[in-house]
Amino acid sequence: MGMKFVLIIYLFVSLWQPVAYAQIKLPDLGNPSDAVMSEDDEARYRKEIRQQMYAYQMVMTDAVVASYIYHLGYRLAAHSDKPTQAYDFFVVPADVINASAYPGGLIVVYSGLILETANESELAGVLAHEIAHVSQRHISRMIAKQQKATIPILLGMLAAAAAASSSSSGDAPIAIASTMSGLQQQLAINFTRYHEYEADRVGINTLYKADLNPEGMAGFFAKLMTKNRVDPRYQLPEYLRTHPLSVNRVTEAKNRSKNFAPKVYKESSMYDFVKERLRVLTANEFDGLEAYYNNQSESKVNSAAFLYGRALHQYQHNKFAASLNTIEKINTDAETMVVVKLLKAQNLSRMDGKQGQTFIKQLLTQYPENNLVLEETAQIMMQSDDLEVIDQAIRNIRKLSYQYPENPHYQDMLAIAYYKAMKPIDAAQAMARRAHLLGQNYQAVRILKNLRKNENLDFYQTAKIDAQVVEYEPLITDDEHNRERDRNRPGR
Repeated sequence: MGMKFVLIIYLFVSLWQPVAYAQIKLPDLGNPSDAVMSEDDEARYRKEIRQQMYAYQMVMTDAVVASYIYHLGYRLAAHSDKPTQAYDFFVVPADVINASAYPGGLIVVYSGLILETANESELAGVLAHEIAHVSQRHISRMIAKQQKATIPILLGMLAAAAAASSSSSGDAPIAIASTMSGLQQQLAINFTRYHEYEADRVGINTLYKADLNPEGMAGFFAKLMTKNRVDPRYQLPEYLRTHPLSVNRVTEAKNRSKNFAPKVYKESSMYDFVKERLRVLTANEFDGLEAYYNNQSESKVNSAAFLYGRALHQYQHNKFAASLNTIEKINTDAETMVVVKLLKAQNLSRMDGKQGQTFIKQLLTQYPENNLVLEETAQIMMQSDDLEVIDQAIRNIRKLSYQYPENPHYQDMLAIAYYKAMKPIDAAQAMARRAHLLGQNYQAVRILKNLRKNENLDFYQTAKIDAQVVEYEPLITDDEHNRERDRNRPGR
C-alpha cells in the first residue's frame, strides 16, 4: 500500500527541504490512541494532500487522461463497500509502476503503471485494490498504529515534490517515487500484509460487480511477479516494494476470481486510446517513439488506438499534414471518436486558423455538454489572437468551473484566458480563487487587496472583490501569517 513510503520520505524532506516541510499545515489528529481517524480528519487530510499535489504540479491535468481515470475510478467506487465515499483519482506523469491510496479517498496511479497494464481490467484491478484500502479504512488504521507522526511525514512527501520541482530536470514525481524503497523493514509487515489480502478480496468483488473481469487483478500481480523475479542484483519496481506480493497471495486472488458466475464483462474502448496518449505525452526524446510507431506488425498498425497514438506523436512533432492523414485512417466507435476529432481540430487550427475555428464550432454544436470537448477546444482557442474566439474559450471554461468549483486547474485556465482577453481584473480574481483552492488564503487576499487599489474598478467589480476578501480572510492560518512575517524580515 502507498502509505508504506512515509518514513523514508521524512528523511528526504528533512535533509533537502526543511523550509517547505515547515510550511505544511497539519490539522490536529486528536488523541493518538484512537483506533481509527475520524471521517472528518480523513476528509481534511484528503483536502490538504489534494491542494498540495496541485500546488506542486504533480497532477496530470490533461483532459482526456483526467476524465478517463475519474470515470473508471467512480465506476468502481459505485460498486464498492462504501459507494457514498468521495474520491479523487489522479494520474502522476512518471515512469514508475506504482499506485497509492491516501486518507479520505485520494487515490494516485502513476502513468508507468497504466502503461504496464495489458487491458482495462488489469488497471481496474489496481484501482479496486486501492479503493478497498479506503473503504476498509486501512489507511486510518495504519496511521493510528504509527501514531501522530505518520501524517506529517506523509505530507512531507509533497514538500519533497517542491524541492524536486525547483530543479531544472522537471522530474519531481520520479524523485518522490525514488524515495519509496526500503520501507518494508521499517513498518509492521504482518499488519500491512493482512490489509493487502483483505484489499484483494474486497477489490475482486468490486471488479465483478462493476462488470469488469475479476481475473484482471490476479493477472496483473502475476505478471509483475513473473517479470520481476526476486533477485538481489536487480531493483524491484515500486509496486512490489510498496505492495508485498507472494505466490500464495497471487494464487488466492486467482482462485477467488474463478468462483464467480460467468458473465459478459464490459471494458471501455477509451482505455487503449488513453494508454497511447500517455505513451506520447509522458515520453522523452530518448524513448524511441518514432521507431515504435513506424516499425510494428500489420495487426498493430491497423489498430485504431495505435493510429491515434501515431497521429498524436506526429502532431507533437509539428507534422500536422501527416497527422491528419493518419487520422483519416482511424475507424473507431462513438466513445473514442470524440478524442480523434479533437486531435483533428488541433491539427487544423495549427495549419489554418479559420478552418480550425469552423471545425471547433461544429464540435461544440455536436457535443455542447461534453466536458472533454469544452476543455480541449478552449485550450485550442486560447492560442488565438481573436478576442471573440478567446471569449468563447472563457465561456467553455466557466461552464467547467461551475461544474467543478473545487478544481484549481480551471481557475488556472481562466486566469490565462482572461489575461489574453485583456481583462486583467477578471484574471486577478481567478488567480485569487486558485490560491484559495490551494489553501493559500493569505496570498489570495493579498492579490485581491492589491487589485482593490485599482481606481478604474466599477461598483460591481468592487463588490465582488470585497466579497472574496470577506470569504477568504477568516481562513488565513497563523502559519501563513508567520511565513509572511519571516519572508518580509530585513536581510531575507
